[in-house]
Amino acid sequence: MEDTGKLTKTNWRGKEETREVNYTLDTRNHIGEPGWALLVVAANTHLSVTELLTLLDSEGVGRSRSWVSRRRWLFEQPGAGHNPACPIRDGKHGHALKIMAANPTLSVRQLTKLLSESGITRGREWVRCHRCDG
Repeated sequence: MEDTGKLTKTNWRGKEETREVNYTLDTRNHIGEPGWALLVVAANTHLSVTELLTLLDSEGVGRSRSWVSRRRWLFEQPGAGHNPACPIRDGKHGHALKIMAANPTLSVRQLTKLLSESGITRGREWVRCHRCDG
């Protein structure tokens, strides 16, 4: 893929305008600016939450573990999951998805409780990430 592209549009006077669009970004040019921490999270989806916190702290940008965790999922590839190295291997994944699909109006907290009552132990984060999979 190219680093730049063209955006062509017609303005309100009917004249065609062309603008250059950058598809790549060097986050080092934006250290200290609002949104830099979010750019770092987006550019480093391969790093763990702890590693992202270390990187942010090294540049003097303090963020909480929950801040990084809540934003990291925005940039993950579909189906990647939060920790593919440690999948849940209890064989109840399909059953959990069926239960969640049958109850689309329940909150994450309610779904977690419903799964627990069915003998399926899943945390709120897992339910949040997988509630639309089924």
